[in-house]
Amino acid sequence: MNLQWLLLICSLLYLALLFGIAYVGERRARLGRSLVNNPYTYSLSLAVFCTAWTYYGSVGQAAQQGLPFLTTYLGPTLMAPLWWIVLRKIIRICKLQRITTLADFVSARYGNSIALGVLVTVVCVLGVVPYISIQLKAISVSLGILLENTPKVTGFTNDPALIISIALAGFTVLFGTRKVDTTERHEGLVTAIAFESLFKLLAFLAVGVYITFGVFDGFGDIFSEASQLPALNQLFILHENQYADWFWLTIVSMLAIFLLPRQFQVAVKENVDEKHLLRAIWLFPLYLLLINIFVLPIALGGNLLFQGLPVDADTYVLAIPRYFGQDGLTLLTFLGGLSAATSMIIVSTISLSTMVNNNLLIPIWLSGKAVKELDRHKINRALLNSRRITIIGILLFAYLYFRLVSGQFSLVSIGLISFVAVVQLAPSVLGGIFWKQGTQRGTTIGLLAGFSIWFYTLAMPTFVQAELLSPEILIDGLLGVAALRPQALFGLTVFSPISQAIFWSLLFNTGLYVVVSLTQPLSMSERKQAELFVDVFQYSPRTLSPLEGMKVVLTADIEELLAKFLGRSGTRTLMNTFYQQYRINPQPEADYRLVNYAERLLAGVVGSSSANVMVMSVVRKDDLLLEDLFRVLDESQQLVYANQKLKQKSRELEQLSQQLKQANQELKKIDYLKDEFISTVTHEMRTPITSIRAFCEILQDSPELSAEEQEQFLSTIIKETDRMER
Repeated sequence: MNLQWLLLICSLLYLALLFGIAYVGERRARLGRSLVNNPYTYSLSLAVFCTAWTYYGSVGQAAQQGLPFLTTYLGPTLMAPLWWIVLRKIIRICKLQRITTLADFVSARYGNSIALGVLVTVVCVLGVVPYISIQLKAISVSLGILLENTPKVTGFTNDPALIISIALAGFTVLFGTRKVDTTERHEGLVTAIAFESLFKLLAFLAVGVYITFGVFDGFGDIFSEASQLPALNQLFILHENQYADWFWLTIVSMLAIFLLPRQFQVAVKENVDEKHLLRAIWLFPLYLLLINIFVLPIALGGNLLFQGLPVDADTYVLAIPRYFGQDGLTLLTFLGGLSAATSMIIVSTISLSTMVNNNLLIPIWLSGKAVKELDRHKINRALLNSRRITIIGILLFAYLYFRLVSGQFSLVSIGLISFVAVVQLAPSVLGGIFWKQGTQRGTTIGLLAGFSIWFYTLAMPTFVQAELLSPEILIDGLLGVAALRPQALFGLTVFSPISQAIFWSLLFNTGLYVVVSLTQPLSMSERKQAELFVDVFQYSPRTLSPLEGMKVVLTADIEELLAKFLGRSGTRTLMNTFYQQYRINPQPEADYRLVNYAERLLAGVVGSSSANVMVMSVVRKDDLLLEDLFRVLDESQQLVYANQKLKQKSRELEQLSQQLKQANQELKKIDYLKDEFISTVTHEMRTPITSIRAFCEILQDSPELSAEEQEQFLSTIIKETDRMER
């Protein structure tokens, strides 16, 4: 059999094995014997962080630069102990508000801003697609090594990277878009990802043991031989010009471990139990240690074996066993690399497709009139098909990027560019869960600035080197200004291009986020979400309400909205569950708990921003008079005063005559009825009164507010008073 076909068949058989594992995982979940509800499975799924970059690229980076390859793994190791503070809080927020993606998270935190959700989605897609492309490159190059030729493609039909992309698209569509509710866990998918993490680790350890103890005589032998060559001896030394890179790349990897869309997917969205973090805090760093223990020996061994030969350092993992004729080990190593690449591709495309649909396509679709006439089945089918088409589109976009750009660069260089792109979300995410003052405008301006600098300093130079743009801008700078050269922005030449890009992008991003947020007041929705995110452990689902000011929602409208996406029978079941949970009877007007419940259900289907828009679309306002509120307050005050007088009179009558006992009993009855009335009124009025007081204090303490802002607060106060009258 032709070797090319043998490798292709083995690759497809491996993907078929993933199909089988995913099927078993989903079947056990349906039987109530979940494989995912396990801290070891959860910890292994987090190892989707280790991609073809780790499997191939780390060896290539170590062979060329030495110790700096460790920064990619030092960051997550240092960050792991903080997961109980940071990641646990993010998980709790997402569970309460049914958030499924980073874009939904940032959008929900800053007032359910659809525009901000769009911006975060664009950042993630443009930042992660290059990362997906290097996985395709790794598959293509590894096949080329095994076929003993340079992976040159004469057409699309015989390109193995394209064939693998199509197969991966099929797997992702089958197990990643089975249900319309994106908050439901992908039990089969996570089981397959955990298996891949274990498989790639064992494959890498196998080739590492062979090279270290089979080709050479242990660690000491490799390091001893390498130290005798000046060029290789330099790889053991941390040079002064590498200090900045070590610092900034460690910071970036610390942030990327929970900001990469695929990591958010497995660490947050697929999390079953927050307590699984306690096991992952030490298991995940242990995994990183094991998968990196043979990186330097393989890198140095490849440098020693292939001195003067045109062998790409990224391919040492495959080239060495292939060089010694170890066909079985070579095939195992290839499948390990395929596993590392495919797991990243699958999870990333699912996460990105959900973002694109929830924040780009669905808001546009919902704004049309045609959707109002569709039934539930057509809506669900349209949503699922949209996600499936998006998955295929993202993979084709990544393949095109591989053919045009990333195929000419090392795995690590493109991977680092993607890392820097996603960490632009750090100020908005970390600020959003620890700082209440952050605003939507501050987040938007900061993110735009940071992402623009990233694109100018890191992404654009790759287009120049790929000969897609003129090289003049790299030499002369934008508009001929030397200080605007992309790889030495503002004259900063003491840092490497990657370090200066990280420094400037995060400086402008964070600085503008803080400054702009401090110079403007929070809107009502921003203030509400800030409280819920920062103080999430003080809240439960029943305290979350999307209502702002005095608004009334009809229960029938809520049911009609849910039925559009969940069906009549499903809606009735969910409504009955709600009434049983809160032990209340159906009412014509829905209270805030039902509205919040409906919004969280819809958020699982269309995203938090779109869900908020749809819920607000069924809200109506009542025209009530402010004077009515003061009348109620005046009557309540008179009742309290009358109560005091009646009690005093009662005591006097008891002292004067026994004949007034009957009258006194009547007074006590009136007093009891009055107390019941006051208790009921005060209970219903407590929430709007608290809100009125808060707004009045803002007006009193903030004389700098504009007339428009003052009018907004006064309008809200009036609405709250109307609510009390009702």
